[in-house]
Amino acid sequence: MGMTIGVLGDKESLLSFRSAGFEGLRCDTRKEALDALSRAANSCGVIYVTEEVYKLIPDEIRGYDEKPVPAIIPIPGTRGSSGLSLELLYESVEKAVGSNILKADE
Repeated sequence: MGMTIGVLGDKESLLSFRSAGFEGLRCDTRKEALDALSRAANSCGVIYVTEEVYKLIPDEIRGYDEKPVPAIIPIPGTRGSSGLSLELLYESVEKAVGSNILKADE
């Protein structure tokens, strides 16, 4: 497996990533997202997934949580952020460190 970086998202979200040389896989439906995740997981060390795609296949993405590769990182898409990617980042940090060092005290 190479350490290629892949991106799963809608057409507009992929434009800038493809121009930067990342492998972009368009996903507009659950089936497309499942197929793209499978393809990317076999060839990419890191996969960025837009929040919209994450919402289509959250359980399947979570299935990779305990595996060292690929690292799957949710990101906001062109439609903006729902806060999901930041919340998942907080969860990952808390799991790795034992407490959430990124979140400000409330």
